[in-house]
Amino acid sequence: MGCTEWVESNQKNKPQSNAIGTGVLTLLATGMYHAGTLYDPGYKNHEWTYDRSDSTILVTLILFHIAAILGSLTGWFLIERYTKKQINFVIMSLVVIGCTVSIALPHNLIGIAFARGLMGIAHGMAYLVVLIHGGEILIKELRGVIMAAVNFCIISGILIGGAMNNVEVESLAPYQFMGIIGLVYMPLAFFLNLIVCYESPVFLMKRNLDSDAIRSMIKLRNESTETWEIRNEMTEFKTMLSEDASTTRSIFREGNLRPLVLIALGKIASVLSFNYAVNTIKVNVIEEVLNVNDTNARLSIVMVTSIRMVVGLCAMFLVDVLGRRALQLVSTVSTGMIMIAMGITYIATDTITPDIAMAIFLACEVGASLGLTFIPDVLCSEAFNTQKKALSIVAVHVLENVLHVIVFSVVYKWDFTVYDRYGGTLLVAGIPLLVIGYILYRKLPETSKMSIRQARIEFYKREGIVFGGSKNSVEVLYD
Repeated sequence: MGCTEWVESNQKNKPQSNAIGTGVLTLLATGMYHAGTLYDPGYKNHEWTYDRSDSTILVTLILFHIAAILGSLTGWFLIERYTKKQINFVIMSLVVIGCTVSIALPHNLIGIAFARGLMGIAHGMAYLVVLIHGGEILIKELRGVIMAAVNFCIISGILIGGAMNNVEVESLAPYQFMGIIGLVYMPLAFFLNLIVCYESPVFLMKRNLDSDAIRSMIKLRNESTETWEIRNEMTEFKTMLSEDASTTRSIFREGNLRPLVLIALGKIASVLSFNYAVNTIKVNVIEEVLNVNDTNARLSIVMVTSIRMVVGLCAMFLVDVLGRRALQLVSTVSTGMIMIAMGITYIATDTITPDIAMAIFLACEVGASLGLTFIPDVLCSEAFNTQKKALSIVAVHVLENVLHVIVFSVVYKWDFTVYDRYGGTLLVAGIPLLVIGYILYRKLPETSKMSIRQARIEFYKREGIVFGGSKNSVEVLYD
């Protein structure tokens, strides 16, 4: 597909991306609160931390991830029982309340904890809803780029949160500023949910609402009547649902363990490359080069996260062209090799030039931005049996949040001024990345330009896995 054809296809299929717009805007808002456990933006200077113990501050910050786990489980309970539009209204209500509390009580510990908890619940629910909804409504030619954009929006929120958490803007405290930005997103999210949030045909067909499913598909494909393409897609959905109806809901049986493990490894790699410990090392090195002051401290966070945004923006347009597997492998291996090299260097010598280290770390960010954080999300939307998809996505999201909690809790009070600690941290993160890269190279199939039924079957195969291009699978191979 050429550039002109891609643009035309994207414009024609705009209703599909609009249908998940509410969830995307929600993740933009909640991503700002995620920044608190990825960077150290100077929370000790916030009034709500005054005269508070380190343990209290730690619990307040990781409350976002604990609540995100609760939100994922809540979303799993709701998503099989209610429409996406109804669930989105609940999520938006949580965001509005959380942002309002942030604005009203920016210096109160209980207020901040309550706001971070609500935003965490909203984050967990929105993440699940967007991945399931997007995977079921997007055409195969655009599924990769649009689902990758979900992670891009989370990174955008993290950039705003990391940059503004140490800023006073016209007498506004940082949490007030983030609350105001979050509330700005909500009116647009409300109208998108009210007007253009069309339900997934898969969800409707599971409830024997075939006529509603056809009407929804016509709107999503921006057609005026039921075309042959729509009929073919509906037939494939029916086939997929009939195949899945004979399976159980256990995520560890009937071949589901394979995609679950592969995507979980992708999530582990994502956290290893983008966590509080690794980010603190990178920010400290940049601050050393910049001769840090308060302004430069924010600039270092902006530099690191901006690279993930800019390079990630370019990479997400390649995910349907080069494929998920190629980007995942290049990103994982390059990041792991750089981390190991820098780790060995820091352990072996204390004389590495900060300018050189900064350049290498920025190159590491470029490599990590090529797919480490967004490819697992793309795969989550297409790899699982419809009976098991919600709980499988919840499982990998819970794993991601648990890992962030563990890393943040362990290193929160570390002194990152010792080069040996730099080296040890980078080696602990880098070596598993290479191991994961090798496993994914051997086992990860290529699912670009496949329907969700074809992609799911490709993941469930033990032999004959497709490593490049696309292939129309016609048999279901549950082991």
